[in-house]
Amino acid sequence: MSVWTLLAGGAVLLLAPGVAVLAGRRPSRSRHVRAPVPLLGVAALALYGVVLANEVPRVAGASDEVRAVCAYLGLGLAALAVALVVLYDFLAGRSRRGRQ
Repeated sequence: MSVWTLLAGGAVLLLAPGVAVLAGRRPSRSRHVRAPVPLLGVAALALYGVVLANEVPRVAGASDEVRAVCAYLGLGLAALAVALVVLYDFLAGRSRRGRQ
């Protein structure tokens, strides 16, 4: 898979919906949930940051040390995204979990 395909796919699948949620658009499934939906937007942007942190150093031809540091940064961003989704689910409360 090409690096450019991965970056473009990440932009379409993660960046655009994340920015839309942060701009105030709420997905239809979360209209009646009391949890702050922007947490999901920030989680999507953090996941796109993972894609950027892992692929931009490769495209730029960075050294192995720089790529390792960026990989650890990407791992931290992925952990942040998971933590934000868990926080959103916790704040959504029992009513959301009971409907599933």
